[in-house]
Amino acid sequence: MNETDPDNAGAPESARMSVHQHCDIIVIGGGSSAFEAAVAARMAGAERVVMLEKAPESQAGGNARFSHTGFRFVFSGKEELRTFIPDVPDDIFETMQIDEYTRQEFIDDLNRVTQDRIDPDLAAHMVDKSNEALHWMKQAGIIWAPDKFVVVNGKRYFEPGNILQPLGGGRGQLQQWRSIAEKLNVDIRFNAKVIRLHGDQSRVDGVRVLTPDGTYDLTASAVIACSGGFQANAEMRARYLDVGNTDFMKVRGSRHNTGEVMRMMLDLGAQPAGHWQWAHMSPIDLNAPKMESSLRADGVGNTMNRYDYPLGISVNSQGVRFFDEGEASHAYTYAKTGRTVHLQPGSIAYQIYDQKALAHANYGKDPGSTRFEAGTIRELAQKVGLNPDVLEHTVQTFNAAVRTDIPYDRSKLDGRRTEGLDPDKTNWANPLDEPPFYALPVTGGITFTFGGVGVSTNAEVLNTEGLPIRGLYASGDVIGLFYFNYPACTGQTRNVVFSLSAARHAVATA
Repeated sequence: MNETDPDNAGAPESARMSVHQHCDIIVIGGGSSAFEAAVAARMAGAERVVMLEKAPESQAGGNARFSHTGFRFVFSGKEELRTFIPDVPDDIFETMQIDEYTRQEFIDDLNRVTQDRIDPDLAAHMVDKSNEALHWMKQAGIIWAPDKFVVVNGKRYFEPGNILQPLGGGRGQLQQWRSIAEKLNVDIRFNAKVIRLHGDQSRVDGVRVLTPDGTYDLTASAVIACSGGFQANAEMRARYLDVGNTDFMKVRGSRHNTGEVMRMMLDLGAQPAGHWQWAHMSPIDLNAPKMESSLRADGVGNTMNRYDYPLGISVNSQGVRFFDEGEASHAYTYAKTGRTVHLQPGSIAYQIYDQKALAHANYGKDPGSTRFEAGTIRELAQKVGLNPDVLEHTVQTFNAAVRTDIPYDRSKLDGRRTEGLDPDKTNWANPLDEPPFYALPVTGGITFTFGGVGVSTNAEVLNTEGLPIRGLYASGDVIGLFYFNYPACTGQTRNVVFSLSAARHAVATA
């Protein structure tokens, strides 16, 4: 159907596109959750699925381009995990220490880190569907590899529930999904920015798309928004997040996650959900780029993260410690530690290690890392601009407070702590006494925001009355699900679970 677009009536002829197009399912976005929704819709029977990615092809992929994209899910144990990673040599697999991760453990982790704020129905749905969703990804063609681990006495220890990542990390996952989607004839359109949702708080049936050549309208039985959060929008960060100067925080993920589609849904009458004043904020290299700062300048590797803080101590620009570095493994604390760093004077902190600590570190060893080395703590302080007397006192006091009678065990929460400090370090406390000493300057980097739209367990977007907006679904960071914190690698699991739910329900009710 062709008709004149009144909103473009005054535009030059080259900027007016009056053709109205139709498809079965519209997916807004080009990241992992968008690909999962598009592939699931085709597999569920949708004939024509269109993905609208506002970024140019060279920058497409959302936050997955800047992450290793690990997955946390319920599984029965080592034998089940073997089916995901059959190519791992037997001798290596035998060293992998893998216990089952139960439904209750996953639920408990979610409730603990979100301070019991997470919606219980959505949490249960994500947990209960997580195993099926990972097997669906494997059956769809995703190839897997082991996630990060710690080696202790020749054994490989993983975070509970966190064993797998797609081969090639985030970029590898996106490449795999694109190949799968293209084989299924998903119509992927780049430089295609959604600028309007057609509908109201009871029904949505299409979108308006802005391209370099102009605009056009696209209608469908359902729209699935996988458009990300607002972390790359400085104005929205300053408006919503409750820590000062968030408008100049470094952004770890995609520069294209600026919240317009989220805002459109809210303006349409969608229900706000999640923690609008908080976000996933983690410690990164002080000299990381301002945008898309998870990558090196050459675009290879996720090398700006600084997640080894449980191995040493962290001090602020005054040379004093300010949080419990050993509260839990970094998988349960890194997403909030960047916020803690951001709240320090100048939004700067220094991770301090000795030789034995840095030997076990996974981050900060890349040639492009900002790292200082010295033979004494006083010399180290002088190199980084800290008061030598204060830093020396901090380290000496810390060393004297370590309970060396408790065995050190990096493979678990070992209870090796300090006593009498404020704050104490409650696990993995080791005296910093083997030179050379190292300082890694860090700041807080924002990954994704926690505020978003409310959804049902079918991933239907709910309006402010709590009723589904027919034809409108959501998945990924645009969903408001988390509060205060999140267990590492839960975001990718949320993506695939709700994308599957959205696609299947949308196709079934079309």
